[in-house]
Formats: sequence, structure tokens, C-alpha cells
Amino acid sequence: MIATNTALDRKANPRVFIVMPTYNRWDEARESLACLLESTYENLKIILVEDGCSDGTAEKCRAEFPDVEILHGNGNLWWSGAINKGVAHALNLGADAIVWLNDDNRVEAGTLSFMVESFKRMGERSIICARTKSTDTGLDEWLGDPPRWHPEFGKWTRPALTAPEVRVEHPPGGRGVLIPTRCFHEIGLVDMKTFPHYWADHDFHYRAIKAGYLYFLSTGALIWNVPNRPRPDAPKEFSLRGSLWFLTNRRSAMNMITLRRLLKRHLPSDAYRATYYSLLWDSLVWLASGIVGHKPLVHKSLRQVRRSFIKKRA
Repeated sequence: MIATNTALDRKANPRVFIVMPTYNRWDEARESLACLLESTYENLKIILVEDGCSDGTAEKCRAEFPDVEILHGNGNLWWSGAINKGVAHALNLGADAIVWLNDDNRVEAGTLSFMVESFKRMGERSIICARTKSTDTGLDEWLGDPPRWHPEFGKWTRPALTAPEVRVEHPPGGRGVLIPTRCFHEIGLVDMKTFPHYWADHDFHYRAIKAGYLYFLSTGALIWNVPNRPRPDAPKEFSLRGSLWFLTNRRSAMNMITLRRLLKRHLPSDAYRATYYSLLWDSLVWLASGIVGHKPLVHKSLRQVRRSFIKKRA
């Protein structure tokens, strides 16, 4: 049974639980945990959900970070299942708020304190997001930006960061977001059946927005994100196999099967069709152009066809 007491005294420091999924990335998870232990916010508990790791994650974490609670999966949790396992456990332990964090995120020492203070100011029907910056470029990655498929993408103006909190309209994803426990009691956990990996976070946020929750960027809260590196077992991007992986694999952010479910669930019918099929077409054109560009023989034959066509017309 999940605990149902969600009363929160704004004058007190709420009990915050960090839920961090990981799978065979101990070096990344270790750095993330080390950063969390430097946090200035003290009423904090960390839950690491390792999904059947074979790199010794559980043993190494237990030895180096004995206060971190470890939950175990069998290798089939994926992101959504791992988040749900950690969140359900945190709710049973009496969490007031839960922060989703990835294992490749580096939380600055004051970030959680900034997020909690924003939460107390904005109230229990608020969800608080941190800014994210890339460790590669040092530039902001997310300040409330719309997702790439959204009509406002490319037209959206980034907010000034002069106030402690800035209202945001677009979901923040799953890294560095503080969610009050009452939100989970109202709308449920992540829909891991429909969205086992990518876009589960956005689906949850859209459901929370529909339930009346307001999203705020805590401008003092900063999380550094380590960009994903190409997987060694991933196929070459501009190949038929790579194109199929890009469009359909569960590990691909542009998995069109999962993205279609998200858009169909949260957009009006006309907007869904216009957005999805335009995105699918653009992806197919981009992949086809890449394949042609990386195949010299195909490129040469196309040039020969063009020349012969010009000669015939002359």
C-alpha cells in the first residue's frame, strides 16, 4: 500500500527523495551520487534503481555510498519501470516530494535548496524544474524550451532569468524535476506500458498540466547534463538498419511508434495528424539524404542519371 498523507508544512523542509535509474553506467552514476552528497539541502534521501546491472553497480554503490538505498530490477524495467519502482518506494516511506534525476546529471550543491524554496513559494500544486546545461558546451540545454515536434520550436523566446521562478509551459523531461507526492496520488505513476522508455516523462507532465499543476523554472537551480555518447552496439545512423533503429527502436528518442502515441493522446486529432505525419516525412527525408550522401556509388549513379537526362532534353 502507498502512503496517502501528503500534508506539507511550508515552513518546514519537506522530505525529498531522489529517484535515479541506472543501467551499466557506474562511472556516470558514481559522479552523480558524489555531487548529490555535496548538496546543501539536508532532508534528503537517495534511491538508486539499478536494472540488473552487470558492471557491479550495486556492490560498488553499497561500498562507496552506504546511505544510498538500492532497488533492483531484472533488466526489463527500462526508464519508466525504474522510475515507478523508485517513486512507489519513496511514497511508501513518506516522501513529501520526489526529484527525478538521470545517472548522467551533475547537480550543483545549492540546486536542491533552490528547488525546495521555489516549491514552498509556489505551493503544493506546483512542479519545479531546474535549468540544465551541457558539460560539453557549457550552454543552457533547457530553459522551458518546447520539444522539437512542437509548433513553437524554433520560434520560442527564452525567458529572462531575473526572477527566482519563471513559469514554463512546456514539459521539462525527466532530469531535475521536483514533483509533490500529491501529484502522483492524483494522476498516478508513469505509464510504463504505453511509454516504456522515451516520452514517458512528457506524458506524465502533460497529464499533470491537465490536472491543474503549474510548472516553474527555479532559476537558481542548475544541473549539468553529460550528453549521450553513441552506443557501441548501435548501427550506423545512415544505413537501412540504422534508419530502422532510429525510427522504431525503444532506445531511440525519435522512435516514431512511441512518439505517435504521445501526440495522439495529447493533441487534437487534426493537430496530431498534421504534426506526426510532417515529422515522419521530415525524418524519412533526412535519413534518405544521409544514406545517399554516405554512398558514393549511389551518388555517382544519380549524377549520371541527371547528366543523361540533360543530354536527352538537349
